[in-house]
This record gives sequence, structure tokens and C-alpha cells, in this order.
Amino acid sequence: MSVSIRENIFGAIQALLGMSGGPAGLTIHRERTRPLEKEDLPAIVIYADDDVPKPLAGQQYKAPLTERQLGLVCQCRAIGTLSISPDEALDSLIVWATQQIVGNEQFGGLANGVDEQRTVWISREGEVPVAAAAIHFTVKYRTARADPTSKS
Repeated sequence: MSVSIRENIFGAIQALLGMSGGPAGLTIHRERTRPLEKEDLPAIVIYADDDVPKPLAGQQYKAPLTERQLGLVCQCRAIGTLSISPDEALDSLIVWATQQIVGNEQFGGLANGVDEQRTVWISREGEVPVAAAAIHFTVKYRTARADPTSKS
């Protein structure tokens, strides 16, 4: 069974975020519902928000290609230390994710580009203060209309 271009884009993003040079101890996860323990932090969880298809050039029927806009979310989660606040620890994750995704926006030819949309802060107080923020991107790419595994 062939893998969709969308899934290949996620694989490329996971690899980019997991590259050396990122924040110390960073773990990358693909599932938004996976519970993360404090031992798993800092972490970036990536998942799809929406995938909006549109026939190329406004052609409604029998268009050979579909332009797609994949809503991608990078949820960054961090805890602080005695010397670094949770928000300061979170900032390095946001910077890393943005640099890796926008700086490599074609993901080896899989996509046409990336737009950064917004960042939603989701920090919680509790026994262990965890800072979290979800960065929303739109990844623009094309597939064959009848085959999401192919570009033509």
C-alpha cells in the first residue's frame, strides 16, 4: 500500500524536528492524544488540524491535480527548572519548530511552501508547572486528484 504525500510530509517534519542541534532532551511525538509524563519533556507533538483540497486552477471537474492546504499543529510542551521558567524553556521549542518547518518549507520537494498562522498558549498550573503552546502552520502541497500518493 502506498503512503500519501501528507503522511510523507509528516515523516519529513518529524525527522527535521528530531535532528541534532535542537533543545536538549527534546522528544518528538506524532499523536495528539498520547499522554506525556514530565519525564518525556521537553516535547513537540505534531498532528493534522485540517486538510483542505481544492481543484487546481478552479476547475471543478476532471482536474488532474488538487491543491491542498494541510493545517499542521506543533504543540510544544516544557517544564522549567530552578534557573529557567517554564515559559523560557518553551521559547526554545517554539523557535526550533519554527526554524525547522519554515526553513525547510518544501520538505525535500513534497510541499510548495508553509505559512505560519498563529500560536495558541495552553499552559497549566499544577504540581509541576508545564508551559505549552500550539503553533499552527498551513502546509501547501499538490497531489493527483485521484491519487493522494502521487504528485501527477
